Amino acid sequence: MKKKFLALSFCCATLLSFAQTDTLAPMVISSSGNDVTVGGVELSYTVGEAVITTLQFPAVGPAAMYLTQGFHQPTNNNALNFVFNSSNESCLGSNDGSAFLLISGGTAPYTIVWSANPIFNSTAIDSLKPGTYTVSVTDAHGLNKNTTFTVVGSTAECMIKIYNGVTPNGDGHNDTWTIDNIELWPDNSVAIYNRWGSEVWHANGYNNTSVVWKGDNQQGQALPDATYFYLVTVSGKTYKGWVQLTR
Repeated sequence: MKKKFLALSFCCATLLSFAQTDTLAPMVISSSGNDVTVGGVELSYTVGEAVITTLQFPAVGPAAMYLTQGFHQPTNNNALNFVFNSSNESCLGSNDGSAFLLISGGTAPYTIVWSANPIFNSTAIDSLKPGTYTVSVTDAHGLNKNTTFTVVGSTAECMIKIYNGVTPNGDGHNDTWTIDNIELWPDNSVAIYNRWGSEVWHANGYNNTSVVWKGDNQQGQALPDATYFYLVTVSGKTYKGWVQLTR
């Protein structure tokens, strides 16, 4: 063991000629074999291995390598990377640009900061207006990667699209009646009629979220499965048609 220690000391002396030293007191990392991350560098160790940091190169930065006295040498963490994709505005004024990340490497959990919504820590974001944005990803040990992207505005006129089915059964698919792009014209009205021509539901300012038909009547009671008829008035134009309610 003495010869191994002298050989390592000679190696360190050679490296010290061009790198800054950083000496710490000896310590036992753990009582069982495993990996541990120290200062953004992953160390592998055996049972009760005493480790002392004798050299740090370069002196600072996430790419720093630590030379240690012990049975194992440290290795760098996996590099932090992500695959990024974004989509542009679909029609004029829709503000429906989006972007998503597929993160690999680094160490979870990740902190994701979108310039469009700094408190929104998610791999995907939508409802983006045309413009330039940034997204930054930081892993649990401080490794960071970021990118800048642009949502391009559209010149195409948005059109109202009304669907002919709603299935409010709680499965998360078509539980509410969607009218594409109606939120772009908040001064709208929507009325639902049964087969006898009686109005069963009505709302102004339909927006597919807080003001939306869920297959209920005006009192919030579930309507029976049937074919219903609608009148949707948007910007002075009225759309007529039918919608099938199936639970």
